[in-house]
Amino acid sequence: MKRRKRIWSGALPLFLGFWALMLAVLGVVTIGSQKADMQNQAEHARHAVAEQYREVWAGDAAEEKKPYILSWRLSGQLSAGDGIFLSAFYDPDGQLLTRTPMARGCACLPGTGVYNWFFQLDPVLSEDEQLALAGLLRKNRDLQQFYGTSGGLYETRATGGLYCEVVGVADPELEIVYPKTITYVYEDRSVLILDSDSDFFSGKALTTLRFDAVQLTSALVGAEASPRALLRRWREAEANLEQLLAFSPPERSRAASSSNGSQSSSIDGAVVLASAYAYSPLGLAAQSLWLTALLTLAAAAAMAAYTDHKQRQALQRQRDFTRAAAHELKTPLAVLRGHAEALREDIAPDKRAQYLDIVLEESDRMAALVGQLLELSRLDRGDSLRRETFDLGDLVRAVWSPLSLQLARKDLTLELDLPPCTISGDRDKLREAVENLASNALRHCTPGGQIQVRLTRENGEIRLSVCNDGPAIAPEDLAHLFEPFYRGDRSRSRDQGGTGLGLAIAQAAAQAHGGRCTAENLPNGPSFTILLPDRP
Repeated sequence: MKRRKRIWSGALPLFLGFWALMLAVLGVVTIGSQKADMQNQAEHARHAVAEQYREVWAGDAAEEKKPYILSWRLSGQLSAGDGIFLSAFYDPDGQLLTRTPMARGCACLPGTGVYNWFFQLDPVLSEDEQLALAGLLRKNRDLQQFYGTSGGLYETRATGGLYCEVVGVADPELEIVYPKTITYVYEDRSVLILDSDSDFFSGKALTTLRFDAVQLTSALVGAEASPRALLRRWREAEANLEQLLAFSPPERSRAASSSNGSQSSSIDGAVVLASAYAYSPLGLAAQSLWLTALLTLAAAAAMAAYTDHKQRQALQRQRDFTRAAAHELKTPLAVLRGHAEALREDIAPDKRAQYLDIVLEESDRMAALVGQLLELSRLDRGDSLRRETFDLGDLVRAVWSPLSLQLARKDLTLELDLPPCTISGDRDKLREAVENLASNALRHCTPGGQIQVRLTRENGEIRLSVCNDGPAIAPEDLAHLFEPFYRGDRSRSRDQGGTGLGLAIAQAAAQAHGGRCTAENLPNGPSFTILLPDRP
């Protein structure tokens, strides 16, 4: 719980902000490109309905029936994005021939096998009834087709359907019906598809028809959008079309277009086709970007968790460093205070000199510790390096040359394998790193043992290894040896003269040059290596 609260108050809002900004930019770019795509789709749909008109008007059906046939063929949807496309055809006198219906249906009488009856649904359905019909067809898409077996062409099929019963106002000559009710009758049940209470039927004689097969659809049945959302787009497309026709009535002699994509023009000099479309730019963008949004959101959350983890690690290292530094300073300060208080007492002269030596020794120790803390801070801060070209082997020899006395005191053997190796770097910082590895080896090498120093070039790296005889380092401590004040082995304590910062400074100096330090156990003892990139 605390971690979740910390993430929400820390890195997560920042990453979510960047995520939202990125999606906003992608959304703007996507909407711009999709606008052109939707214009192309609308243009293709316009060409398609023009071809439908040519095909129907070239057919053998009665002239009075052709508008109803064409109306059935006019889909009100675009192929992508749940867009709405409306088209309207006008005769040479500017009178409406037919237009895209919101709901449409066709049916065939038993035994005919021809869908030659057409349902006129828009004139008898209210807006709520249109929504209810679309909701039913969307919920159960199988209801968009019905196949009966009662004496019809499909009687050999195991569809379970018997017939579709339609009660409404019928025109047998035009083979159209204005349905008041539509019912699918099955062997074991009946499904009421439509029951209109429109005033259209007042005072009109109702006819009952039975159909062998029915196809029923609505422009409000989309792939993703709800019927109510598609209804809003339908009304928007209607408004665009009305605006165009109000500005430029349908005339064969001229074409017109609007900035919203609606247009009208003559088809073969015979009729005028007016069309308009509407879609949801945000919905289409969301449909295109949802996977990207989901993946990038997961990436943002993961990055926020990772950043929080790294921040906690950095904060914990800082706390550990502060505690360790305070602890390292506490001991010499206590020694200084104790001996300073003793010097105020009346003590023997020989003791006074001894106490003063201790005070000076501890002061020097504190000064060395503070100096190393400052040096480590400068390296961590990334101060610029004073690069120069020099031979790293000569630098290493210069470090070990003054240490012959310390080697002799412990009866140690030094083996140097330092071929010429030119490098570009900060001489002082690399010298300090080498001095710290040398000091570490001298402190921990077994008396009478051997220290081996090797300089090699391999795999694009310069490797300076310092190996000393002695006990192996515990595996769990190897990864922490270069942390400030870390002492996994209690025997590696301040009693041996170190401050606990030498290896950390060596690591920081190597990293400042683009390298690193490593530690490993060899058969004879531990080995510490500085790896630097081999480049001019």
